Amino acid sequence: MMRIACRQSHSTCLRWSALVLVLASMLALPSASSAAPKSSNDLKAHFDPEEGNTPLDLFGVRFGQTASTDLTLLIRTYAPFKASAISPKLHRTLCVLLRSDEQPLPAGRLCIYPRATARSGLGLRYTVLDPQTGAQRGIRDLDPKVQRPNSSTVRVSFPPPLLRLKPGLYHWVARSQHNDELGCLPPAGCQDLLPNAGENDLTIGLSVDPLVKERCFGAASRNVRFRCRNSRLDRRVVPTPDEALITPNVPCTPLTAEGLVIPCEFGVPGPDSRKTVALIGDSHAAAWRAALESVTQEFRWQGLSITRSGCPFTTATPRLDPALRREQCLRWNRQVLRYLKTHPQISTVFVVAHVDAGVVVKKGRSEFAAKMRGFRAAWKALPTSVKRVIVIRDNPKVGPDTLSCVRRAMRQKKRRPGLACSRSRTSALKRDAAVVAAQKLHSARIRTVDMTSFFCSRRRCYPVVGGALVHKDVTHLTDIFASTLGPYVVRKLRALNGRA
Repeated sequence: MMRIACRQSHSTCLRWSALVLVLASMLALPSASSAAPKSSNDLKAHFDPEEGNTPLDLFGVRFGQTASTDLTLLIRTYAPFKASAISPKLHRTLCVLLRSDEQPLPAGRLCIYPRATARSGLGLRYTVLDPQTGAQRGIRDLDPKVQRPNSSTVRVSFPPPLLRLKPGLYHWVARSQHNDELGCLPPAGCQDLLPNAGENDLTIGLSVDPLVKERCFGAASRNVRFRCRNSRLDRRVVPTPDEALITPNVPCTPLTAEGLVIPCEFGVPGPDSRKTVALIGDSHAAAWRAALESVTQEFRWQGLSITRSGCPFTTATPRLDPALRREQCLRWNRQVLRYLKTHPQISTVFVVAHVDAGVVVKKGRSEFAAKMRGFRAAWKALPTSVKRVIVIRDNPKVGPDTLSCVRRAMRQKKRRPGLACSRSRTSALKRDAAVVAAQKLHSARIRTVDMTSFFCSRRRCYPVVGGALVHKDVTHLTDIFASTLGPYVVRKLRALNGRA
């Protein structure tokens, strides 16, 4: 990514910045140190050596909507800085410019600023701009706490309505400005802009529904250790089936592709993490990333998502058409093994596979047995650097008319969608060949995590749990419900061997 230095007037830079996007999927965020830092993916830094690598020089920014529907802004600078280094009056700033897709200019500027009463010494301020002229219309100091994970990083989360953002497409650009004795003088100073090439989009698919903050929302309502019931959630559904269909997966920072392997990063940025884990499999694996986001944050892990639609992690030949897609899936699996061998920092892999995904077998042979052999062979081929394999049981599926049933129950208002549209456990939940294969191995290296009790009772499986819609289609989880599973996946992992 190229660096762009702007030494024009403040208003000119602001108008230029409007052409670049705000509110997008997360950018890579490497570490900062006294030497030129590098990320675990060897991404180039964004600082400009000609500016003397000033402390507020941007090194990376993440800004995106999480599964909880909050917006999270994470900014890393080239070098550690004190809160006093930021001074709007002296043109020393860390800001993000926001613009709606419907407007040519930013409608607001979100900035980190000094706040003496805050524990971190920093606060959050939003300057309202006229989206037609760019003129300043007002300033609001916001309540969310700005955290300092380390001396070169700031982090803050808040709901979109705080900035009066409605669902839709937005664009963002992060900007830092610094003036010091190195010749970066007012009014322009030394300035970084991120992103500084191309456009990055983020569709806010959901506004923050207060229900997601309610007691017992989602998986919490089926916590067997602490029975939780909230009658306010009985007839509510978040997101609605129509919203779920258009809501993308939780943000994941793209990393360098290696052949067919296209990894992305979630969880804690590599340099700040305790260890690296990978989530591998088909689209069902990708849907579990929202749950594993909580896991990686809890244990301070860097997560790498390595998924491909229709391709479980196996040596078996997938039953896919056309033949080209089948061959690419086989190649992808081989390249995943090569990727893991060349990235020995990955010590744990999570695997999930769609239970209905077919494999090619000879006539008269058991497809289930072939699936088991394929999974075991793939796990055996893993490099020794992978110390643990966690097999997550695939989720139940709903019927073809289940979401229509949920819509009808929502309109009628007197019915409880979760109960009215439930399915028998025997029809919703199939045997998972990957889980059976792992259990039969009796290996300390290969363990299983089964979250079925959060989807189903002994007899029924539910499309709405604690007010959260479980499925976005027949088989894929919504990010909202998957994110509520996160704390309980953490609990399962702790129980595997007493530590994670």
